[in-house]
Amino acid sequence: TGGFFYVLGKIEELLKEVTLKETKKKKIDAFLHEISSLLSAIPETPETELTDQAWLPKGVQVPFLQVPFSVKGKFRFVPPTELKVVGSYLLGTCIKPEINVDVAVTMPREIFQDKDNLNQRYHRKRALYLAHIAQQFSKEKLFGSVKFAYMNSNHLKPILLLRPQGSRAWDWGNTTPEPPTPHYNNSILCDTVLLSHLHFLSSAATDFPGMKDGLALLKVWLNQRQLSKGLGCFSGFLVSMLVAYLLMKRKIVKMMSGYQVLRSTLQFLATTDLSVTGISLAKDVDASLPVLDDFHQAFEVVFVDPSGLVNLCADMTASKYHQVQFEAKRSMEILDDRMVDGFQVLLMTAKPMLRAFDHVFHLKHASKLQGACKKMQLLNELMDRGGNYVATALPFVVSLLARGLAGRALLVAHSLPQIPEWSIDAEPPKHKDVGPLTFGLLFVPEFAASTLEKGPQADHPEALDFRTFWGEKSELRRFQDGSICEAVVWEADTICQKRLIPEQIVRHLLKLHADIPESSICYNGALLESVIRTGQKESGTGEEAMVSVVCSYDDLSRKLWNLKGLPLTVTAVQGVHPALRYTDVFPPIPMKPIYSFHTRIRTKHLLLPSEEKPCPAYIAPLKIICHMEGSGQWPQDKEAIKRIKAAFHLQLAELLQQQHQLVCRPAVTHTDVYKDGYVFRLQVAYHREPLILKEVVTPEGMLKYQDTEESRQLELETLHLPYLTSSLHGLQQQHPVFGSTCRLVKRWVCAQLLSDNISEECVDLLVAFLFLHPAPFTPPSSPQVGFLRFLDLLATFDWKNNPLIVNLNAGLTGEQAIKNKFVAARSRLPVMFIATPKDRWSSMWTQERPSVQILQRLLVLASESLRTLEEQLMDPQNSQDVKVTPWGEDVILV
Repeated sequence: TGGFFYVLGKIEELLKEVTLKETKKKKIDAFLHEISSLLSAIPETPETELTDQAWLPKGVQVPFLQVPFSVKGKFRFVPPTELKVVGSYLLGTCIKPEINVDVAVTMPREIFQDKDNLNQRYHRKRALYLAHIAQQFSKEKLFGSVKFAYMNSNHLKPILLLRPQGSRAWDWGNTTPEPPTPHYNNSILCDTVLLSHLHFLSSAATDFPGMKDGLALLKVWLNQRQLSKGLGCFSGFLVSMLVAYLLMKRKIVKMMSGYQVLRSTLQFLATTDLSVTGISLAKDVDASLPVLDDFHQAFEVVFVDPSGLVNLCADMTASKYHQVQFEAKRSMEILDDRMVDGFQVLLMTAKPMLRAFDHVFHLKHASKLQGACKKMQLLNELMDRGGNYVATALPFVVSLLARGLAGRALLVAHSLPQIPEWSIDAEPPKHKDVGPLTFGLLFVPEFAASTLEKGPQADHPEALDFRTFWGEKSELRRFQDGSICEAVVWEADTICQKRLIPEQIVRHLLKLHADIPESSICYNGALLESVIRTGQKESGTGEEAMVSVVCSYDDLSRKLWNLKGLPLTVTAVQGVHPALRYTDVFPPIPMKPIYSFHTRIRTKHLLLPSEEKPCPAYIAPLKIICHMEGSGQWPQDKEAIKRIKAAFHLQLAELLQQQHQLVCRPAVTHTDVYKDGYVFRLQVAYHREPLILKEVVTPEGMLKYQDTEESRQLELETLHLPYLTSSLHGLQQQHPVFGSTCRLVKRWVCAQLLSDNISEECVDLLVAFLFLHPAPFTPPSSPQVGFLRFLDLLATFDWKNNPLIVNLNAGLTGEQAIKNKFVAARSRLPVMFIATPKDRWSSMWTQERPSVQILQRLLVLASESLRTLEEQLMDPQNSQDVKVTPWGEDVILV
């Protein structure tokens, strides 16, 4: 209950931040009255041919692509019959930071003639009417700027953007898009239902204060996910109509609060696929109206307005709706998870494409889609969309990629084409001016890197379709079960190359089916991984080397467990070196001695480097903790325990040499074992030794226990570090890119010259948090997206007021108790506090470092690095050579 009221309190604070104040509304109302007066005072113009536009002054261009220019019809300007405020401002659902007021201007009936619905005559008259208003308004000092824009980037619907002058100006963004309608006839119908939509929404909002708050929350939710702007977006108007639909269907009632409206709407979106089963606001069953099946044949997503004639989702691709649906499902899971701060995650966390998707790639030249329309035989669809080849080809390209990546990708999404506003004296933007198009791939980790596409058997009818789809890549193959099938095998040797198999698929399919050359595709799936490559450029990123180390370690562990002749049995063998949890930046490379560079001393089994030969390579030892069973034979004196452990080191070396022919070198504190080119450093541990080190005898002769530096260090080495390593080893098995993400992060920390100020274990835990608590995202499936999320976590987490709780092995349940205790003892705790199931109260990995100053420096560097990196990765002309250079220093990857 307390958590529910906490969320409600946060929602009220958010609504106060995003809704308009009364003083602002008064300024807007006054501005609208002045616009109305100016409109009514614009003089009429004489009637001319549509193609005779000499009456327009040179300072104003017609905001419409008049191709071909020649068309019949006449035009004259007559002041509008009605000026009406429509949209979210009138309903009270307009939110900051972008304040948009939609004004519908009704053109007089007398300026139209018969057949104006043909050959773009209506659209041209609409554009000329707008151009004349723009020319008159450009003279007025009332306006700070007068510009054109496309409504929701729909080139058939130019609009006029008016901003107030000087001190009267307020933050003013793009106008809220009206119902998007790409098809020619629907674009005319849309203008006829503006007022009826307003009345419909006004009726729904009457006596329903929760609708206003709910719509504000839903708009914030859409904005954070970049779903509310551009061609085919899920606009504020569209979500308003959806809430009205749910009210009509009694899935929402007027007693509900804004939070309940948000939940009910997300629940509907999560469970309803409008690309399969459309919905309609039309109440009356009229045989003359088209049915939902008719709309499904023409559009990918169907949501019919109250008139029964207009599809509100006409511009939306099925891919974009599936993205909305996926986000709604994920949001409902988060809202139902008591361990997650749903308010913070859903409404206050941005989800840009680079962090939301595992791989992102750009189509650098949108003009290539013109050739794609021809290649894919979309000329009829191109005509229907008024020549807009971007809007025509996009749904087919996404559908093509979704089929090619089926099984590998959970989601194939695209950015929404957006055309910026333009000056009234400039020509309207061309279709290619949408800039590069961005696509995002969200992977199924188990199958994304598969090298095989297995098709139907060769004698099945589907085999021809498979061969046609994959082209020359398809070939007949015999499989182990004896079947002969069509198949595609992708070339990839290393794990890094396998992660980029989706890139091979994307490039191949776009070239084969859409005639889009590889040079037009900028694929940014693994640009940062070059800094963790080992050896030559064509080599992998170290995963294979790490697996080799772990396999050798596992084999040594089995040999230790099965050793015969030890007085006490080995109860556990636990690695503590970063390579044994897959997070060593550059994993150990197996080294074989070059005998010609050494002098052999046979009696001691030694190789002594020769003075005249090059110095042998250094082999870093991989530390392993070897726990021996508890027994009454163990002494209770700390010095005696050390001597017993030294004896065990000697005996382990002797038995490993005798039973497994391993070269060993014992020492007092450890035994080094040379195996498979690696050196493993065995350190014997006794579970009661830390407790014995804590024993202190008081002057009164009393025995008490207190932490000492020696006991703390031993606990760290023999208890906490092995637990951390085994937990993160398990995390790597669940999420194969965890280790590579850690290594990428450590390279960044080193490049900032801060590796001495933050421990490796701390970095590993920060990255583990991204995989264990990914909300609102899914766990990363590429090191690059994991690295970007790490920078965001470091830069935005409230380290002063919150502990970072990393729930390793799902071993924590009382997270609130940790938070309460943290708040109570904040002044005595480290500046960066990380809690785990085995370390709830002390944050042992950050006790000594980083300091306040270093943490602040890290936050600034992370914020700047993230900003610059995302700018470069989203710029297809500049993203192949990624470098971050704040304050004149190369501070990201060296």
